[in-house]
Amino acid sequence: MSSLLKNRILNFGAPFVTVSKFCSLKKLTATHRSRIKKPLIFTVLIICATIFLSIKSSMAETQTINSFSQMESMFKSPPVEYQSAPLWVWNEDSDEQEIDQQLQEMKQGGIGGVFIHPRPGLITPYLSDRWFELCKYTVAKAKEMGMKVWLYDENSYPSGFAGGNVPAQMPESYNQGQGLEMEYVQQLPDNVKDKYFIVLEKANDKFIDITTQLDQKKNTGGDYYLFEKKIL
Repeated sequence: MSSLLKNRILNFGAPFVTVSKFCSLKKLTATHRSRIKKPLIFTVLIICATIFLSIKSSMAETQTINSFSQMESMFKSPPVEYQSAPLWVWNEDSDEQEIDQQLQEMKQGGIGGVFIHPRPGLITPYLSDRWFELCKYTVAKAKEMGMKVWLYDENSYPSGFAGGNVPAQMPESYNQGQGLEMEYVQQLPDNVKDKYFIVLEKANDKFIDITTQLDQKKNTGGDYYLFEKKIL
């Protein structure tokens, strides 16, 4: 099994919902008050009750630690939300049997969840029907074992490569990048303004941007670093 890169996952529970004032009844005139219908008041009460019950439910699920010994016991056997969740490298022809075996090993080792992480060496076609079938199987199996599963959102690098699917379907997508190629000179060339995007001069232990001062440096020796734009 591939080495596991452990990562702490913290689950802070459901977000709190803040209810702002809908209106101030004190500002309503007697005429406005008389126009408030019972159905509207009932609807507002239902909304407030729903929000209250939701917050109360979230608070009820929060475990309170009242002693050091209780906290110490949780370190020995933490809830799944606080257990390690490694990047689970898929770099072979994955199948259900291998998934079962590795999940069981990780469960026994105190792992609470995994990030399915495709890497070079993967034989199962990335984003194929079989790929999603195995992901769905993994989620169901992990849920059965009390574990959590996340999907790493890429296959190899750079970001947006999608395991080669993007350049394969869009050849124009991989030749549009630009970079800077550096050249060191001690005398600025005549075409420095037209050819180079950035020009730096090294002075003692500092680099100074002289891109807008090239005329002043003409025919002056120095340590110059020229950066030219290049299509990658």
